[in-house]
Amino acid sequence: MNSLIIGSGFGLYGYLPSVINFSKKIYLNYKYQKKFLSRKNLKKYLKKIIWYKDINYITDKIDYVVIAQKPKNQYSIIKNLLKYLKPKLFFLEKPISNNPSISLDLIKFLEKNKIRFSTGFLFKYLDWYKFINKNLSQKQEFKINWQIKVNKNNNLWKYNRSEGGGLTRFYAIHFIRLLFDLKIFRINKKNITKNRWNVNLSDKRMNSFDINLTYSKINKFEFYLNKKKFFKSSNPFLKKISKYNDPRVKIINNYLKNNIKRYNTKYDYEKNFLLFWKKLER
Repeated sequence: MNSLIIGSGFGLYGYLPSVINFSKKIYLNYKYQKKFLSRKNLKKYLKKIIWYKDINYITDKIDYVVIAQKPKNQYSIIKNLLKYLKPKLFFLEKPISNNPSISLDLIKFLEKNKIRFSTGFLFKYLDWYKFINKNLSQKQEFKINWQIKVNKNNNLWKYNRSEGGGLTRFYAIHFIRLLFDLKIFRINKKNITKNRWNVNLSDKRMNSFDINLTYSKINKFEFYLNKKKFFKSSNPFLKKISKYNDPRVKIINNYLKNNIKRYNTKYDYEKNFLLFWKKLER
């Protein structure tokens, strides 16, 4: 099995170390070579990398495609790739496009063309998500606070709502998916601005979720159940993220392992998720 990765940022340092475990060869565009070689932790994978300049030369060689690009660009990238490739599955970054409406158009396009896809919502592979599932019964009160430090060195699109960034579309989208998968649908309160995403939702069994995301001068993640703190870290992945030690790599490995061979896209489910996302926009 061979894979193609589109994206020289998270595609390289996030996905490549995991995709390598499931691929004979990984195809990368020559324009990524400088960034690849600048990261010492990636050089050990060099033997499995095939560099290409013209996509016409790899049309019959790709089984899986990872796209880790700006949400606003993913739709056009997919449409262009499908002129040349017939992959078994697309792995897309979240959100799949820059707003719910365009994302819906993309899903309809993929469904019409019978293209399977999976989106990288990684929270379901974390310990505190498993803790929720274990303790979700009746009248349980879950509370999550996530303070996100604004990094001016980050790609500016991550803070640009129209590009698919911003507090709701880049960060809170993880929790919107979490709530949707857990069937927490009743919206009791929402206070959503450019710098704050605070919602309270509940389910039919009166389990409630109060989730508060804010931009801040520090990174902090806290998780409570019935007012008792159970998890605390600088981020939801519960480990420090550094250039050469990113805990998301292991999580992506689990995500790919669970989906790469037997994943069956549920298009209607994904469409309903987009409707739910739209309700939790500002």
